[in-house]
Amino acid sequence: MPSTDIARTAAFYARLGFAMDDPDGDFLMMRRDDIELFFGLNPEHDPKRTAACIYVRVSDSDALNALWHGIQGVKQPVDQDYGQRDLPVIDPDGNMLLFGSPLRGHAAS
Repeated sequence: MPSTDIARTAAFYARLGFAMDDPDGDFLMMRRDDIELFFGLNPEHDPKRTAACIYVRVSDSDALNALWHGIQGVKQPVDQDYGQRDLPVIDPDGNMLLFGSPLRGHAAS
């Protein structure tokens, strides 16, 4: 995903519980459980044109919402008609991650 400021990106994702692998100045790898996120420095990044959107399946998006309550960029979970409850998280560069878990009463797909 694009980042205009690697240090700011690392700090944001650290608040979400991601640990930083060895940063390379222009690149950053963040890891939490089985999720790995890769960021590349792009000073010309324009969130309206070049932001990323990533969907991450998790077991309980409400638990993450409770854990991350109050962190800027973490939105309220939304029930989707495709049987998932999605927790949107928008980072400082406009990249959106959706952490989705099956709605109660829906079978996991």
